[in-house]
Amino acid sequence: MPLTDLSLDEARDFCPEIPEPDDFDEFWMTTLDRHEEIGLDVVATPFDNRQRTVRTWDLRYAGYLGSPVSAWLHVPAGVTGPLPVVVTYKGYSSSRGLPFSTPFAAAGYAHLVIDPRGQGWARPNIVENAPDDGPWGGGSGAPGWMTPHLGDPARHYFRRLYTDAFRGLQVARSLDVADPDRVALVGHSQGGAQSAAVAGLAAMRGIGLRAACVDSPFLSCIRRSVDLASGGPYLEVVSYLHAHPGLVGRAFGTLGMFDVVHFAARARTRALFSVAMMDPVCPPSTAWAAYNHWGERTPGVLKDINVYPFAGHAAGEEVQTWNQLGLLAQMF
Repeated sequence: MPLTDLSLDEARDFCPEIPEPDDFDEFWMTTLDRHEEIGLDVVATPFDNRQRTVRTWDLRYAGYLGSPVSAWLHVPAGVTGPLPVVVTYKGYSSSRGLPFSTPFAAAGYAHLVIDPRGQGWARPNIVENAPDDGPWGGGSGAPGWMTPHLGDPARHYFRRLYTDAFRGLQVARSLDVADPDRVALVGHSQGGAQSAAVAGLAAMRGIGLRAACVDSPFLSCIRRSVDLASGGPYLEVVSYLHAHPGLVGRAFGTLGMFDVVHFAARARTRALFSVAMMDPVCPPSTAWAAYNHWGERTPGVLKDINVYPFAGHAAGEEVQTWNQLGLLAQMF
């Protein structure tokens, strides 16, 4: 894996000014306002995870415009709470996976693992009756959520996904087992984008968080990422705009509404990032941009970044999880 982006010394200070849509705040506040009167409708059904130290629930809640979202809720066996909660968002093409015990549940936290709607083509799903909501449903779909409705942010897939993610935070805070004042977000790639976006939206809505862990974030500096990425979902945009060059301006105008750097600037919570300097999917300079913009509207926000100089998109993997557990032990 060659180095195809900025060097580490160049990337450390990379903090480009990314044009923000004029109606960014209005768009997202209106989106969240539309959901104020839509109940979360949480249903948690005990699920046999074939393990003794962790209890698991197959959890469903109402996401974007009330459409269903699936999640696993893992809780240490014999514990009633209130517990800190870790919310995990998953990467592009992934799913909530199998209901195995997690390091976060083993550490004594409630752990909510949220399924990304309509994805899952790269991960198994053993629950046959996963909720379905037409083209945005919860089953395994074929790749390709980057370009549908690329000319209209109101109809784009990531409006739905980010709203699902924000409501997942609300679900986590509402759980009987949860301490709503001790919630952290964790995500890699697309999950990192959701973690950053929800941290920004939470700040906009006055909701406190203890921490946000953002690993190799997708959807940061989107135009630069499309120009540089040699693998992964950004190539969907390249293929589409190759055939439709007249839509370039509208396409990036739409995608700008979901660019992580705008949410990062609004975030107010403690952050731990990771970056892989040989990442062909999410160019490392774009992760540095999200990190450097993090909390810039609220001076004094604490943040750190772990650098993996010779790693690809997976970045630190178990090492980064170890680092996250260390941070959460301090914060919780």
